[in-house]
Amino acid sequence: MPPDVSFEKQRLSGAWAYVFRHRVLGELGRILLQELDDGRCHISCEVIGDPSDPVTRQRTAIFKPLGLELTRQMEAAFGTTPEETGPVNPPRHPPEAKEVIESKIIPCERCGAAVAMLIFARNATDTGHFEDYARKMYPQYNRLNVPTWIIGPALGEGPLIDRPADMLVRSIAVNAVVDRGSGFGKIVRLERTIEAGTGQAL
Repeated sequence: MPPDVSFEKQRLSGAWAYVFRHRVLGELGRILLQELDDGRCHISCEVIGDPSDPVTRQRTAIFKPLGLELTRQMEAAFGTTPEETGPVNPPRHPPEAKEVIESKIIPCERCGAAVAMLIFARNATDTGHFEDYARKMYPQYNRLNVPTWIIGPALGEGPLIDRPADMLVRSIAVNAVVDRGSGFGKIVRLERTIEAGTGQAL
């Protein structure tokens, strides 16, 4: 297993999924095991993320060799289907869980055009989980093409307005810098975009 990568086994509708995470990049992808009607098992490896997102390429670079090697080991242990049996129609993917993520678009006071976007990452307590929110909301802020702040839960104690929060900044067209004087938790400078929640087969 590569450094900083972990996995967990999840039961889905008609399938088992081994979901892999990276400490910094968040969820990488999954190996999906689905039983076929004839008793065989269909194995698929999927990288998560929008293909247009630069972070998806980073996930692919880590997960693709890992997923293919684990698949090879499974085939070596359990055997593969002889080619003469003919092609197999892949089973339908299990339904994906739906999630509502709170966000707010900041308009220009003069013309009303969108100038920034705030995404509230209520459960983001580390870098990997911030990246998960960035991935899921990529289509929205990529379409708007405005600086985007992903804001984690408030830290510490005391009145909410006085408490800092960790944050991640995504900037598509411009550089974005936030300092502690703004009331947010970290200085962050990024120049890249974020991505969607669709899986790509390897």
